[in-house]
Amino acid sequence: MNRLTKRAAAVFMAFLAFDVLLAGDPVSWAVDGSLWEKSSAEVERSIFSKTFHRWVDEQSLRYKKSEYVKMGDVQLGDVVMKVTEDKKHFTSFHTTIYNKGDDGDMDKEQFESLLSESLTQLKDKLGSEGVARQQSRKETGLKTRAWEWQNDHCAVLLESATTGKGKKYVSEFIRLSIAPTKEALEKGGAKDVARRSDLKENVVTEENGDVWIKGVPMVDQGEKGYCVPAAVSRVFAYYGMDGVDQHALAALCKSSDQGTTLNDMDKALRDICGPFHMTVKSWDWVNMKSFLKKARKMVRKTGVMLDDHEIAGLILEDVEKHPGNMNKGLGDIKQQIDVGIPVVWAVVLGIFPEQGLPQSVGGHMRLIIGYNEQKRTIIYTDSWGIRHTKKALPMKQACAMTHRLWVLRPAM
Repeated sequence: MNRLTKRAAAVFMAFLAFDVLLAGDPVSWAVDGSLWEKSSAEVERSIFSKTFHRWVDEQSLRYKKSEYVKMGDVQLGDVVMKVTEDKKHFTSFHTTIYNKGDDGDMDKEQFESLLSESLTQLKDKLGSEGVARQQSRKETGLKTRAWEWQNDHCAVLLESATTGKGKKYVSEFIRLSIAPTKEALEKGGAKDVARRSDLKENVVTEENGDVWIKGVPMVDQGEKGYCVPAAVSRVFAYYGMDGVDQHALAALCKSSDQGTTLNDMDKALRDICGPFHMTVKSWDWVNMKSFLKKARKMVRKTGVMLDDHEIAGLILEDVEKHPGNMNKGLGDIKQQIDVGIPVVWAVVLGIFPEQGLPQSVGGHMRLIIGYNEQKRTIIYTDSWGIRHTKKALPMKQACAMTHRLWVLRPAM
């Protein structure tokens, strides 16, 4: 080997060593307690230095999936780290090793192989087999397999879920949660559902006329088409059921990376709300049948199909001529907001201009969390992180872009 070749090889090995050094294993840090004991700034420099991040809410950071963040040889997905109030230390770690929304379909053999490798990695790091337990639908929204570990520095929970059998088999997720203690990993269930009488205390009335619900937890759906399960999981978490996350709901409502149909969501909501002492009500803001009737009449007359923009235009025109139709629906929304109950809101994006949307034109789901009668606006929130916590739209536009509305209410 000549001098130039040796030098090139040395440079290559140096870069390789640098990349290995940068590759972080947060699980190992949790096992020896470093993840909690070291400052969040030091953990970030050591583990997440080459990873894009954004705030989910005031106490949660989401680190985007990176080749430099692994558990041994197992690639980790997006990581959500909870932080202390002063943001100087991390308090818990949550990730998916696989989820169908981010990673696409995976056959049974691949899924079981990845699950087996994940269990092996955790066994090696914690020095023991995990304690296996079958989680119930009441805990997570669907049946999952789960394994627990605990040592002096952390408690670990690995969960996996699949649905269907044979040709209908679907790999859903493998997710990993770690916290300093087992108590910190405890998740909400039906027993934790807030009472209706308590929810009204979350309603805030501001001097500018905004009436809105504070304290609705944020969920960041990322780039996957999980707007429906993400939005609904926020309502569940608001009621105290944070164990029913967007991945569990995605399995129940047949979500994929392309999104969720309204009919699938409606059926899934009614299937899962019973065990959680929840009721489901859906309605249209305005009478969509009448507008669809007008649309069909125009199609017969012109021979040209109408798109969502044109149908929304018909609704907007009617709302402007007959505001009573919009006000009636607004009354239904106000009735929920005033007692602290958010409204699940299915809309069509792209009909009216909105700034800073990471999602393109098409169907979307968000939450209505308030209104302002003086300004004639609807206050809403999207599941894309802290910057989308509280936003407003003119009431007429909000009405015209609506597909359907749902209310999920504690039965207590």
